[in-house]
Amino acid sequence: MPQLLNHLKVDSLGESIDWGTLAVYTCANNCNEGNQYTEEFIWKQDFSAGSM
Repeated sequence: MPQLLNHLKVDSLGESIDWGTLAVYTCANNCNEGNQYTEEFIWKQDFSAGSM
């Protein structure tokens, strides 16, 4: 996302956007439940300035 940060004129971590990661998991077999909802799991990894 460096190009987007440049476009938004963000040049420091204090003014930056949280670029954490979201991972969505659902049926490993690509289950087709028709028009019904299927349970999913979402995992969020927070951005940490200490990991840079």
